[in-house]
Amino acid sequence: MGRIHIYYLTTFCLFWISLLTNSLPTVDPTGDDKSLQVLNVISLQPREDDASGALERRANAAIATAVPAPGQQVQSMTSIMGVNSTDPPPGFIPNSPDTYEQIDCTNLRSGRDNKCWDELDLTDWVNKWIASNQCRQNEPLASCFLRKEGFYGLDCTGVKLAACTAPQSDSLDVKPEVFYVAYNIYAINQFFLSWWTAVGNAAQTASLNIDEIVQLVNPKDNTNVIMGDILIALTGVFAILPIPLGFARAALDVGNTWKTTAHLVENALFAYPQIGRYLFPDGTTESQLIQMARLKTDLVGIIGQVQNNLNKTLVSVMSNKDEFLAFASQGNFTASAPSIPDQTNYLLYAFNTYIITAALNGNDVHSVMAKDTNPQQLATNASSKNLNYKIDCQKYNEQGVCDAWWYSEKYNIAFGLDDFKKQNRNFHDIITKLLSTLTTGELLFEASLACNSQGGYGAPVNVTVNAEGVNTACLSQLKTETWDMGCTKASHNGKCEFLESPKQNQFLASCGSHSRYSVMDEPQYCVPHAYLGPLITQKKQKLRRN
Repeated sequence: MGRIHIYYLTTFCLFWISLLTNSLPTVDPTGDDKSLQVLNVISLQPREDDASGALERRANAAIATAVPAPGQQVQSMTSIMGVNSTDPPPGFIPNSPDTYEQIDCTNLRSGRDNKCWDELDLTDWVNKWIASNQCRQNEPLASCFLRKEGFYGLDCTGVKLAACTAPQSDSLDVKPEVFYVAYNIYAINQFFLSWWTAVGNAAQTASLNIDEIVQLVNPKDNTNVIMGDILIALTGVFAILPIPLGFARAALDVGNTWKTTAHLVENALFAYPQIGRYLFPDGTTESQLIQMARLKTDLVGIIGQVQNNLNKTLVSVMSNKDEFLAFASQGNFTASAPSIPDQTNYLLYAFNTYIITAALNGNDVHSVMAKDTNPQQLATNASSKNLNYKIDCQKYNEQGVCDAWWYSEKYNIAFGLDDFKKQNRNFHDIITKLLSTLTTGELLFEASLACNSQGGYGAPVNVTVNAEGVNTACLSQLKTETWDMGCTKASHNGKCEFLESPKQNQFLASCGSHSRYSVMDEPQYCVPHAYLGPLITQKKQKLRRN
């Protein structure tokens, strides 16, 4: 009687195991799955090339979870076994920098190092592996490799939390080439996951930044921003990629991690520009206009679209040999998994810069610059006595600002802001606040100069890949004007002010007498508060910042 009970109990359990394992849902490999549901199924089958089945059979488990909603912070998750599954330690291989010379790339137990990609000639090895292995129809390269090499249950083809874990200690018995390619698949996945997570975590800060920008700049409600520009700006890492003409790779003090991150993406794009088709969206959908007044309301959806574009990029990288090798062949994913630092201030600098400058543009505020001019030297050297009016520039503050100007030491240029509707407006406090937490002088002023220099003022944010590398331009949408140094005579009918544009209506207009009590009626001429043109060094005609 007991045997009958055991028989039926066993049959009942096997029935339900069979039913569950054959009816589990699958994940859309295209990257377009809206819910991005994750299912990590660990197979019971042995490796295809292991007829004896001698390899250790993995435990059967199914972990279902979902990528959080756009803008939602990723919380630590615990698997059904009770083990924390967020970015587990990558295998059990020691990886101390002190052991670099001792690492033997052919012996996995000696350690792991980025040099091993080149030492093992893994680019050639991957190409040969692909030539000699048949994948299933429409199967991503990463999935094919992991399946055929016995790494069952790992799904690294997209942003799927806890579905792509590091190759563990039992993987040390495989060939080094197999392990390192599998580890690169994991590391690249984790890199994009950290990027995706950082963008989502930045949503709340971005919303607060919009409030602060609106308060500082007071843009018109009908000022428009372009969806595609925002999508590019919100990818974040491009805030510290180079811009054309050598301006602003950045004197940003963001540490080596950010710079390394930027180089990883830059190098991959240079090797295979097609990678950028989702990161740099174009077309009618992304060219739609969003009014500044609605930007905060629409932000959650925009963040979600940025994250979706990052996921599409990862899916494509894991599916295409050339895109995968563009990242992996750099060698930077072989020792550990690089990640985007979760420092939302830096991540949002490009986004902030674009919004700030679009708002300033809408208010008819321009960037004005004086080449070969250091305001502090003007204020402190012997010739300061010859200045037409006193400037408050004994020293620069922490943001590099004195009086009305931010000074670019690298290019010896003094930049200021000029409100064409109210030229006596003093922007000292606003520039200082903007450069404190929202952007940098390099991004705000030097980037706009780069954009204007290549004729890009008013153009969308663009990213180009050429022989010199990857260039971003027009993150700063300011129109840049240069003081005309040939404009040396003040007169009411003067037509000169800038090299690029007609003069402002009130430039050199009469500002009344030098003093209402003066016996001699000495005329004064109005100049913008940020004026650093040639007339400041003469005293024949009296100027007034009004």
